[in-house]
Amino acid sequence: MNTDLVNKFEAIYSIQSDAIFRFCLIRVSDREQALDITQETFVRLWQNMLEGKEILNDRAFLYTVARRLIIDWYRKKKSLSLDSIVSENEGGYDILDDKTTVGNILLGAESRYLLEKINELDSSYHDPLYLRFVEDLSPPQIGEILGISANAASVRINRGLIELRKKTGDHYIDK
Repeated sequence: MNTDLVNKFEAIYSIQSDAIFRFCLIRVSDREQALDITQETFVRLWQNMLEGKEILNDRAFLYTVARRLIIDWYRKKKSLSLDSIVSENEGGYDILDDKTTVGNILLGAESRYLLEKINELDSSYHDPLYLRFVEDLSPPQIGEILGISANAASVRINRGLIELRKKTGDHYIDK
């Protein structure tokens, strides 16, 4: 096996794995499922690398794959009834209390509050805001992940901020 390929994969994994895991965990609210999706994301990266496919932006590739895997997971899960989803949510796993995985990005009650409000937004605003302010990606990177132009990503970020300000009453968002 090509040691350069292995070294490149290990470097990408060490840099990106925590961010991809957080991305998955916040969306699926289940630590084990987030780990499974993260693992599958990196398996797909490895498969593409072995096939010799050129990956221009490793980070964008990983977020795109993870996002698609999450969508697939929700499609499979969709068969659950609304009642079972509500009962799981009432006594279920709260990602905001898991200090070991997400605690380092959530710095107190205001951060948790803002993240909850971001999660309430329509996905056309939720994803760009999350990627911009939690994962610290640039609009061109966000556009590549979401399959839109950098300009469209910027517009969605700005419109998402307007919606977030409405939800929070302008108390937490700088203008």
